[in-house]
Amino acid sequence: MSCAATTQSLSAVAITLARAGLKAVLLDKARFPRQKLCGGLISLRCRDALRQAFGPQCDPPIEAEARGAKVFFRERLLNEVRDYKPICFTSRSAFDHYLLDMARAFGVEVIEGAGASGLSPDRTAVLANDDVRHEAPFIIGADGASSRIRKELASVAIDKRGFAVGLEMEVPRSLVSRDICAPEIYLGLVRWGYAWIFPKERTLTVGVGGLSSENPDMRPIFERFARMAIGSVPALPLLRHPIPFGNYLAQPGEGSVLLAGDAAGLVEPITGEGIAFAILSGYHAAHAVIEARAAHGARSALSFYRERYGSIAGLFDDGRLLRYLVFSRPLEPLFVRALGAGGGLIRKHMDVVAGDADYRDYSRYLTGAALRRLPRMMQWRGGAG
Repeated sequence: MSCAATTQSLSAVAITLARAGLKAVLLDKARFPRQKLCGGLISLRCRDALRQAFGPQCDPPIEAEARGAKVFFRERLLNEVRDYKPICFTSRSAFDHYLLDMARAFGVEVIEGAGASGLSPDRTAVLANDDVRHEAPFIIGADGASSRIRKELASVAIDKRGFAVGLEMEVPRSLVSRDICAPEIYLGLVRWGYAWIFPKERTLTVGVGGLSSENPDMRPIFERFARMAIGSVPALPLLRHPIPFGNYLAQPGEGSVLLAGDAAGLVEPITGEGIAFAILSGYHAAHAVIEARAAHGARSALSFYRERYGSIAGLFDDGRLLRYLVFSRPLEPLFVRALGAGGGLIRKHMDVVAGDADYRDYSRYLTGAALRRLPRMMQWRGGAG
């Protein structure tokens, strides 16, 4: 066995290894299809990652497509885009099942209902919660924000203060009087976070998310948002899940054990996008395994992985700095005013999500837009005093 991987959406790991002629076993504690908290955004960046990892034949199920977005500050519409490139939304239940079936088609062994409970002391086997030992010279842990694999690595620690919490509900469209066809983002309701409504074919994904340390009780926030945005709080299941939010790992593994996706904290630190980076990190981790095998022990898998991982970490470094301008209380009014003036800033933000712009470019644009409005804000405050 060349690799044992615990995964949620990282079939990219197994398929990349299978293409290289290596045997991979995919372990997951869930049985598919299964429900998972996720807005289901398939951004242009995500579609590029899917093609890179799975090939041009990858055609995951899409439930809704939009060509724009709306951004609100509480109840007030700040701005909207109506003629952007396609933004797609999927059901994570169907999406993950589709990718697992792709892995099976490549000959990957998929074991459902058997997540990782830990590692052997010598790090050469995954110990599954069905009491089966899966031996492998390389292990890739992509077992979520509360990763069991990560907890087994003495040299790897994640900053727990950087976790967000997300609450989400799938609401049938029949329960909502408004016809919502484009994603809606709401600022000013959650501290260091936002609320959202994402369109699906028969449902709307209604959610809130923000840093746990700034929002100790998120449920009342969700209920206020639901009443404001869709008119009620339906008596439906409300999913809750920890989300990495800027606390990605500087060292994504140890030796021959690598971490990817949420297990490495790879959720974008402003928008909260995770699917694209789960796929990319799985793809890079698999290639690191291939390169480490070819090196015959001269270099660790982690050393190869860190070279590739840097492309994601660099983007996140810039985003983590920029979010102080987006979310911090003293600076949020500047961001809100800049976002509401013209269509340039909201388009630039969508370009970042699409992967067509980076945060350095976005930061320069946002800083300029905010500074142009600072004198008017100071004048208004002075007059009000």
